[in-house]
Amino acid sequence: MTSDIQKIRWGILGTGKIAENFALSLTGLESAVKQSVASRNPHNAVRFSQQFGFANAHPTLQDFFNDPEIDVIYIATPTSLHQEHCLMALNSGKAILCEKPFTRSWEEAYQVVEQSRSLGLFCMEAMWMRFNPFIQECKQLIQQKYIGDICSLNAGIGYKKDLAKLGQPEDGRGAMLVFGCYALNLAFFLFGEPQNHQCQVIRTDAGVDVNCAVILGYPNHTVSITATINGTQSNDVHIVGTDGCIHIPSPFIDPTSMQVISNQAQEIGLTERIGRKLGRMAKPLTGLFPQYTNPVRIGLIREAEETMRCLRLGLTESPIMPLNESLAIHQLLDTIQSSSH
Repeated sequence: MTSDIQKIRWGILGTGKIAENFALSLTGLESAVKQSVASRNPHNAVRFSQQFGFANAHPTLQDFFNDPEIDVIYIATPTSLHQEHCLMALNSGKAILCEKPFTRSWEEAYQVVEQSRSLGLFCMEAMWMRFNPFIQECKQLIQQKYIGDICSLNAGIGYKKDLAKLGQPEDGRGAMLVFGCYALNLAFFLFGEPQNHQCQVIRTDAGVDVNCAVILGYPNHTVSITATINGTQSNDVHIVGTDGCIHIPSPFIDPTSMQVISNQAQEIGLTERIGRKLGRMAKPLTGLFPQYTNPVRIGLIREAEETMRCLRLGLTESPIMPLNESLAIHQLLDTIQSSSH
């Protein structure tokens, strides 16, 4: 019974769009308590708490971090503030779920990870893409060699932004940190850490990366990634295997369908399989998975569920999004962003 499950009290720091989406995802979780909100602007915190049904809105960040009624804090402030806010939360004894990208650099991420480990507190990067059931099913299909041995993965991601608002490189608003981190994370999730990489980076006069092309090398296949912030890409993924292929349509960061072409199996069986995982039987469709119709992003819901599961079990990190992978991805991001090619 849900009523017997330990309640987890959430605090949200930040009141932007992703914070709103996360607050909506908590609404459908009976074991999640919407406890407190804070913002750099106290008026925004009050508005947010009233709009999304949180018990409290704190006038200062320190009041928020010191609130004894909060079990875990979801950090949804700008990337340039992630390290500062993560450390403040941890030093106040709070578990943290920090929105992607985790921080601006490997060094900042390392300091947060080391502090969480030294204090024995739960910490996870909020890469909600990993918790989407289609992304998780894709990993299983690859591991089971459903499309044979992998030949290549191609991912293009990017949505046009106002270049005048990108600021300086240290503001963390470049193409790789904002968008490319998803594609890198997907490669690590599906295949692990690459053996080598090549990249090409186009920057603004201030040095902010706006167009990036990255090739990751694995023993028997390649991953090609393009990330852009001054145009809109297809935002989908194609995975080619020796016996078939997988297409994850836009937006691949939170897909609602997936197309699989296999020479070895009946697609109808695969359709039924994902249908059962989503809690309902899908109509037979040739190679097309059923659509998830919940208006709230399923990745955010599953991410919140995983955080609460870990807290109940006393875990300090999630096996689905382990801290060492966040560090390895940030190390690669640093290398790409510092590339002079």
